[in-house]
Amino acid sequence: MLLCTDGAMDVRFAPNKSSLAVGEVLRCTARGNPPPEVTLGPAALVKETRSGDGWRSLVVQPEWLGRTMTVQCVASNEVDGVKYSPSHEVTFNVTGALAGRPFSISQFP
Repeated sequence: MLLCTDGAMDVRFAPNKSSLAVGEVLRCTARGNPPPEVTLGPAALVKETRSGDGWRSLVVQPEWLGRTMTVQCVASNEVDGVKYSPSHEVTFNVTGALAGRPFSISQFP
């Protein structure tokens, strides 16, 4: 049996926009085998997140309105004793709220 493994790679944010609205979901994904653990930071900024194998998302918070925010995504895994931790950073302006959307992360994937 052949088992293919590869380090964490292809770290991306979606949506890829220069401005996001309060209540909008920002999601970071990464590929790898085993699936990488994804973290978002800085920790003081990222209060509520949801995650799964190779992804983590956050909701743009009301207190960020009118600010320029920078979020970093780090994807980490280990293959044959070698640790991989590529990262990607996104900067965006925060605009008004999405109509009819809650601010709770529990409503989003």
